Amino acid sequence: MPSDQAGTAGKPKVVILGGGIAGLVTAYGLTEDPAWRDRFESVTVHQIGWRLGGKCASSRGPHRRIQEHGIHGFLGSYWNALPLFAEIYAELGRPSGAPLASFEEAFRRDDFGILWEAVDSRPVAWRQRFPSNDLKPQSREAADPAFARAMAGLVRGLGDAALEIDTASGALTAALKTRLRSLIERLAATLAQDLQDGAAHPAVTLVADLWRPLRDLLFPLASGLAPLRRSLIVVDFILTLIKGALDDDVPTRGYDHLDAETYSDWLARHGARPETIASPMALNYINMTYQYPDGDTSRPPCMAAGVYVHWALHAFAYIGDFIWRFAAGSGETLIAPLYEVLRRRGVRFEFFHKVEGLRLTPDGRSVAAVELAVQATLKPGHAVYEPLIAVKGLPSWPEAPLADQLVEGEALERLKPDLESWWTPWPAAGRLILNSGEDFDHLVFALSIGAVPHLCQELIAADPRWGAMVEALPAHLTQAMQIWVDKSVHELGWRGALKPGESVLSTTFLNPFNGHGEFADLIPLEDWPDTAAPRGLWYFCGLMTADEPEPPFTDHDYPRRQAARVKAQAIQYLQAAMGALVDKATTQSWSPPGDPFGFDFDRLVAPETPDARGMARFDSQFWRANIDPTERYVTSPPGSTAARLKAWDSGFSNLSLAGDWIYTGLNIGSVEGTVMSGLLASHAVCGSPPLERIAGYPSEAHPAGV
Repeated sequence: MPSDQAGTAGKPKVVILGGGIAGLVTAYGLTEDPAWRDRFESVTVHQIGWRLGGKCASSRGPHRRIQEHGIHGFLGSYWNALPLFAEIYAELGRPSGAPLASFEEAFRRDDFGILWEAVDSRPVAWRQRFPSNDLKPQSREAADPAFARAMAGLVRGLGDAALEIDTASGALTAALKTRLRSLIERLAATLAQDLQDGAAHPAVTLVADLWRPLRDLLFPLASGLAPLRRSLIVVDFILTLIKGALDDDVPTRGYDHLDAETYSDWLARHGARPETIASPMALNYINMTYQYPDGDTSRPPCMAAGVYVHWALHAFAYIGDFIWRFAAGSGETLIAPLYEVLRRRGVRFEFFHKVEGLRLTPDGRSVAAVELAVQATLKPGHAVYEPLIAVKGLPSWPEAPLADQLVEGEALERLKPDLESWWTPWPAAGRLILNSGEDFDHLVFALSIGAVPHLCQELIAADPRWGAMVEALPAHLTQAMQIWVDKSVHELGWRGALKPGESVLSTTFLNPFNGHGEFADLIPLEDWPDTAAPRGLWYFCGLMTADEPEPPFTDHDYPRRQAARVKAQAIQYLQAAMGALVDKATTQSWSPPGDPFGFDFDRLVAPETPDARGMARFDSQFWRANIDPTERYVTSPPGSTAARLKAWDSGFSNLSLAGDWIYTGLNIGSVEGTVMSGLLASHAVCGSPPLERIAGYPSEAHPAGV
């Protein structure tokens, strides 16, 4: 513990490696007490390149358009992240009338989501609305997504599914609705009682005796009735979660003991119908977290059962609404406010510091030094690098370093190297070694697990658990694209009502970009010419299988090859999938005669090349290959939970861990898991916040004496 060590001023120095959500939240936890300097001499974050955020980093490109790593937002079940950012905005204290002046302005509640299912080999939208509730993000003291709360959320979901059943189709559906209402009332009563009876709990018997016979009678009869079939799937999925969680004694034993089994086997073991297991209702929780072996969506998905059940159960235990969308880019909504709060508190940020290795002491018990490459240096007169720009009054991150502050600025502007890439040809301006006892007393490793094999070879050699963790937790490549179009979502053929400010946001669509969203509400935050302002903005994101072994970092052409691959896949995807998504997006719709299925690329907004036609207009859009070790997505296959290290259990006395790859109890790639990891790392360093304030962290995993 750093409190037992002494820096140059008699108080320990804490260094955090990585300025993603994990590292920033760690710094937030360490400095939460206004008197934190009575405990620490300094808290310093070292970050590669010119911006913060990690996988949640975004920047402003041409026309100040928002450019992301993918599609980001919060679920209402983010019981740590939502209250945390409510606190951040309260502390930020922006004046009324400023952009994103409050938490309520920065996060937009949404009760609407879309799943896609294959019907006669074509994608059909399955629209879902989730009932709102009166819960609000409050102090983390009160945020406790207990198992009982999850059960209550599932019962609400059952009630909503029952209301969706249309009795006009006959006496069968009317009888079903009546039986379901009775079952829901009895379930609610039993679930309000003690939940620790395991397989003997009366809810298990209710599901087995009252639901299963009725379900097995109705499923074959509902094959041609899409609304009824969907309602049956939703009810079967929810009741399987309730029965299975109680049957496996999750309230007493937790979720981890289920993780040797895959999610689909678990659902089948607890009696879910094959139609339910294969449905987009069940796949939704898989697709939004990219749980495919080797990132290959042509293979069946694979996810640890305990992680899946935890994720799915608590998705129903949401605050206010099922989805909380960002009112701007991730960089503006999350990262800039958090950065500004930390700067005010006195946290130091060292940009352009790329970690190149951790070195152990001769006895192998602690970290002796951190080796870094200094990518750029400040000009005289600049005490610190100021990373933000204002776009329509909103603090934002530029798409490249602000050259006027840097000695190397002219060369950076001329050569335009990607300083965030591990394959960049840009030579280091210098080297820096941080030494234990001099530059830091305690270290927090908050980089993604994809970086561990490259930076922590001595740690892997000294402690076999590190190697086992890397082996058990695959980190996959992902890809993203954004297109700005000259037609609104309805002009492109979207069917179905949308409330004012509501977005089309969905998963389980065609692979590989199986997640998509339409975010036209972000366009006013960008800066387009009046004569060429877009009317629509679509985001797409998904997995990307590796087409070659990871090359050495001296292969400077690798990023270009992968970006070219994303571009080719994106164009092909739009040709194949856009007409199925919105049928008036086709060439036939706007320039007949033409392709009746493929995308009309002339709908893309391209002010710089107004004379370009067809696919050539795609060159003006945004696409990204997320290939770097620190930006890959961490999955949760069976057996992986046992391999996750805890924040305080790195095996080295002066090293704590943060990231969605450590053990959080949630154990899934998400902002919520990453926020939990940062709070846990802060606890590991200084005991704050107390573990009971980290919502959802399992009591059985609490350490002794930390």
